[in-house]
Amino acid sequence: MFDVRSIGKLRKQIGFTQKQLAKLAGVSQSLIAKIESGKIDPAYSKVVQILSALEIEQKRDKKSTEQIMSSPIIFVHPSDKLTRVITLMRSRNISQLPVLDHGKCVGSMIDSIIVSILSDSKINLQEAHVSDVMGDCFPSVPSSSSSDVVIELLKHYSAVLVEKNGIIKGIITKADLFKTI
Repeated sequence: MFDVRSIGKLRKQIGFTQKQLAKLAGVSQSLIAKIESGKIDPAYSKVVQILSALEIEQKRDKKSTEQIMSSPIIFVHPSDKLTRVITLMRSRNISQLPVLDHGKCVGSMIDSIIVSILSDSKINLQEAHVSDVMGDCFPSVPSSSSSDVVIELLKHYSAVLVEKNGIIKGIITKADLFKTI
């Protein structure tokens, strides 16, 4: 059951004053104050108006993946040498690269793979190819997805790919996400 007094908490999360919320919802500021303090039991229709206004404002604050993503994507092919990966990572100051083959993700290269290779005497850095050592593909999301989806994925992956109509259009890393804060 929804407690109408939590409207104040929601309002503060968005950063609105009671007056701003009242204007957006089409109600009086005194009604908002009375609801938040628990002095009245408002009509259902008024609660719906207020919650709709809060929801609209919350969605306005959220960025879509298209607004956050980096594009065009810097990537490597499975047949590329590891030296190319290192050169790209160093020159572009990035720590992960998708591995694409004919526009489809087939794997990933992250800095920890390179670090592991440096300690493995069996792999010759000059001779090895990406396909020999690449990791699993990064997850992908539709371009219309909210940033909330990407935030959850970035807790577990170093990057998220963005697709539109089945084509990879961009990439989002933690660094891209930090730029939006």
